[in-house]
Amino acid sequence: MQKLWQQGKALSLPIMVSASLISGALSVSTPAANAAATKELLQLSGQTTYYGEVENGQPNGRGTIKWSEYKQYSGDFVNGKRSGTGKYINQYTDADGQNHKVVYNGTWNNDTMSGKGTQTEKVTQMDGTVRSNEIQVGTFQNNGLQSGYQVIHAVADPDYSFTYKNSKEILNILHSNQDLVQRWQKGDLFSVNYKNGSVQKEYSMFPEETATKERQRQASIKYFKGITAKVTPYLQQFEKLSKQIPLK
Repeated sequence: MQKLWQQGKALSLPIMVSASLISGALSVSTPAANAAATKELLQLSGQTTYYGEVENGQPNGRGTIKWSEYKQYSGDFVNGKRSGTGKYINQYTDADGQNHKVVYNGTWNNDTMSGKGTQTEKVTQMDGTVRSNEIQVGTFQNNGLQSGYQVIHAVADPDYSFTYKNSKEILNILHSNQDLVQRWQKGDLFSVNYKNGSVQKEYSMFPEETATKERQRQASIKYFKGITAKVTPYLQQFEKLSKQIPLK
């Protein structure tokens, strides 16, 4: 069976808004209820613009910054940095000509994704077909998912990758998005990898070639059946999130 999954993908957001960027920028003031909530248009370097509340010459309060037609953030700012809640959208084309659309909606701190949020990423090929669609839901820290759920739907075999993680455990499953709880109980998911502290168990749906490894596989399946009640909420959430990321 062919696997097309890649691990360790990271999203880089080199887009800090600082006082140095704003220094000397053209500003156009608009009427405001009070001085602390003055709205201004700031023309920053290159194509970058900001419109929203300004204090002491930099974004502070609610506003929108646009780096280009395809990249922007709307939400809260504190002293020129994204802090509070807001929505970030970035569309770009990679070296293979594939279009990526990344959307993060949630909490920010000190110009990074930090706190509760949801991030999606859709990758569309040059002919218009969707190669992959991904959703992450949970708690973010330093622009990455710290705890919560990640579901990827892709042109692959199997076509779904499911991950749940928290401070103590991590669960990875490759399978379709149908009947996950029942498949878990039967022990016939495509592959499962689970770690909780010192416990680490895994199996694939294919019987092992040696008797020793096959006994280990069966032992893992037995262990997983014993924790069905614990993981059922994770499996149900996987199926729920999978419906939000069609390949179209």
